[in-house]
Amino acid sequence: MKQLQNLVSAILAGVMISFGGGVYLACESKVVGAILFSLGLTVILLNGFLLFTGKTAYLLENKPSYILLLCLIWVGNLLGCMGMGALVANAKPALAEVADKICTAKLEQLPLQTIGLGALCGILVYIAVDFFRSDDDKKAFNKYLIVFTAIPAFILCGFEHSVADMFYFAASGQLYTGKGIVYILLVTVGNLVGAVVFHVVRKFVTAQVKK
Repeated sequence: MKQLQNLVSAILAGVMISFGGGVYLACESKVVGAILFSLGLTVILLNGFLLFTGKTAYLLENKPSYILLLCLIWVGNLLGCMGMGALVANAKPALAEVADKICTAKLEQLPLQTIGLGALCGILVYIAVDFFRSDDDKKAFNKYLIVFTAIPAFILCGFEHSVADMFYFAASGQLYTGKGIVYILLVTVGNLVGAVVFHVVRKFVTAQVKK
């Protein structure tokens, strides 16, 4: 039952990121679209939905079974994005065309470039998620501020978010190609490495400062 709950939670997270991605595709202004994209992550954080990029940083702090949880979350996020991608492609073909152009450009990146862009995104998402989940009520406003700045920042910089890319590639139909699958996997690796490394370094620095 717990695994089923986790899977459903992950699917809902994929759906919410897809809503954010859909808004981004619909906006003529990249800045406005990037800001509105943040709504997806905000809903995820408020409801405690399971998002792969929000959980990867804590890999080394957990038991090996945590890897299985991450895999389950990744699959759930993918299913949510696939469903939303199919809906958007059929209900709003114009958005699917925009997604297709975006995905075609992404596929022109070199593998190491894709991993690097994924790592940079992983760092910013980790910063937003970890700060939002802090227990300090006095920072309530700052929690939302960091989400609505860090998320637009990674989008406008062109950094790669694996779950958002799942939606874009699903909406365009390119998810179901060999290149599309490899691309998503490369971004996934980048997101994980960036978040884990930054989290470890941050903890080390914080521990040294407290001494």
